[in-house]
Amino acid sequence: MSNKKTRRFLSFVLSAVMIFSCLGVTAFAADVTVVKKPAKTVFYQGVDWSYNKSNVISVIGGSFDISGTVLSYNSKEVSYAVDKWPNMYSKADGGSWKVGKNTMRIYCDDFPSSVYATIQVNLIAVESIKVLSAPSKTILMQDKDWVLSGLGDVEFTSLDLSGTKIEVKYTDGTVKHISYSDNKLIGWAVPQEVDFLAPGEATLYVTFCGKRAPFKVIFAKKDDRLPGDVTRDFKINSHDALLVLQHSVGMINLEAARQTQADVDKNGAVNSSDALMILQYSVGQIDSLY
Repeated sequence: MSNKKTRRFLSFVLSAVMIFSCLGVTAFAADVTVVKKPAKTVFYQGVDWSYNKSNVISVIGGSFDISGTVLSYNSKEVSYAVDKWPNMYSKADGGSWKVGKNTMRIYCDDFPSSVYATIQVNLIAVESIKVLSAPSKTILMQDKDWVLSGLGDVEFTSLDLSGTKIEVKYTDGTVKHISYSDNKLIGWAVPQEVDFLAPGEATLYVTFCGKRAPFKVIFAKKDDRLPGDVTRDFKINSHDALLVLQHSVGMINLEAARQTQADVDKNGAVNSSDALMILQYSVGQIDSLY
C-alpha cells in the first residue's frame, strides 16, 4: 500500500474512532434512567434558594433536596441515601440556576462521573409579603434600645425580631407562613421615605427577599407616659386592659394621670371601649393607640 493510501486509510480509521467514541459517550450517558423523580421539584425563594451578594441564585444549604430519587444505570438501581452523602447531588444543567424552569442534573457516586440523569424543576420567586405577627418587643426604651444622636434623631444598630411571623405570597399563588426564628433571611429596615427616626411612634419594615411589610414601634423616653400603659411598666398588655375595665365599672379608681393614659379613644371618659382597644393593641389587632 502506498504512503498516500496508507495516510488516507489511517485518517479514515481515526475519524471512525472519533465518531464512535462520541456516539459511545452519548449512549453511555443516556443509559442513566430516572426510575423515580425527587419528591420535591418546585423550589421557593427564601426557603430553598436566595440571591447572593453577586445577585446570583445560590441554594440554601448547599444543595437542593432530591430525597426520593431512584436512578438506574447498567442494570444497577440506586436510591438516594441521606446517610451516604454525597450519594447523589444536583447541579444546574446550564452552570447556573435561574427563576422559572430549569434542567437539573443528578449525579450519583455509584456511577461513573461522566454520566448523569436530568429532570425538570421550577424555581419560584416571592411576589409579596405581609406581617402576621409583629415582633414581641415593639416598645423600645431610650438608652437601652436606642439613644438620641446630636441631631435629635434615634440611633440604634439592631432590633430584636423575635416573635415575628410573615405571610409570603409566591408568583405561582403558593402562600407560606414563615417565622423569624425559623428563617434568618427575615430582616428589618427603616422607611425609605425618611432620613431619620424621631422619638415616639414610628413605622419600620420587615424585609424578606427584597420585599417589605410595615409594623409599628414606639421609641419611648424614660419619662414617657404611653397611651394604654396604665401600669407604667412600658408594656401594653391584657393587665392594662383589665385595670381599665375594672375602673370603668367602679371596681377600682385610677389616679387622674393614669386615667389620661387609659382614655385611648380620647373621648374624655374611661370605659370598656378603651379597655377593648388596649386589648386589641396588645394582641396585634390594631396598630396604634396614638
